[in-house]
Amino acid sequence: MAKKNRSRLASLTLLEIAAGVAIGAVAVPALAADLPAKMPTKAPIAAVASYNWTGFYLGAHAGYRWADANFTSAAYTFDPGSGVVAFPARNENYHPNGGIFGLQAGYNFMVAPKWLLGIEGDFSWGNGSDSKSAIATGVDAGGDGFVLTRNSEVKLTWQATIRGRLGFVNGPWLLYGTGGVAFAHVKWSESLVLNTLSPTTTTTAAWTANKTLAGWVVGGGVEYMFNPNWIGRLEYLYEDFGSFSVPHGFGPQTGDLDLTAQKVRLAISYKFNP
Repeated sequence: MAKKNRSRLASLTLLEIAAGVAIGAVAVPALAADLPAKMPTKAPIAAVASYNWTGFYLGAHAGYRWADANFTSAAYTFDPGSGVVAFPARNENYHPNGGIFGLQAGYNFMVAPKWLLGIEGDFSWGNGSDSKSAIATGVDAGGDGFVLTRNSEVKLTWQATIRGRLGFVNGPWLLYGTGGVAFAHVKWSESLVLNTLSPTTTTTAAWTANKTLAGWVVGGGVEYMFNPNWIGRLEYLYEDFGSFSVPHGFGPQTGDLDLTAQKVRLAISYKFNP
């Protein structure tokens, strides 16, 4: 009897194992089929922004200009009719500094994946001026006293440049160097009054000279592309216009005015898509 019961239990155990295996064989594929649908998927990779620097652009700028105008002249003599007056050599420095604003336009094109060539022209307007006044007393060759009053002024108005540009591109950033030809309009003026005391005489003179100068310019800057059309800029330029002759004193005499300028500008440009 005990043997029959053990045999029956063994048979039941084998049936239970077989049933378990059968159920597992059906359930595991079903779970495997459901598993991919329930697992979280990876987020899509964001597209890398593309920056196209090629194209024509037009914009405006504003900034500040530091100018250095050095005036030099040789000593000379003048006879107002009462005796010869000797005037010493002059060496004076003028700084017609001031704010500027204007427009720029140009074209860029990529010559390599990271390198850019361009050409730009700009026009800046300003109204910087500096003046010097002097009162001098002395004795002429005849021993008579005199008083000289003199007022001189340098005024710098508009400037313009035509420049090439070479830049290195790194995404939305552009670092560039620039150089070319520069133009400037400068005005020189001077007025003088010479009074002799014995005999009493008054001699006056007034001179003006308006010059449009040509020189050279070098500089550099950095730009940032906010979106495909709008570009911001910070720029520095150095300009040298050499020396030119201006009238002064009595006679008239001529002296040399040597002019250089430095500019720092902020700019915004709109780039047209090519």
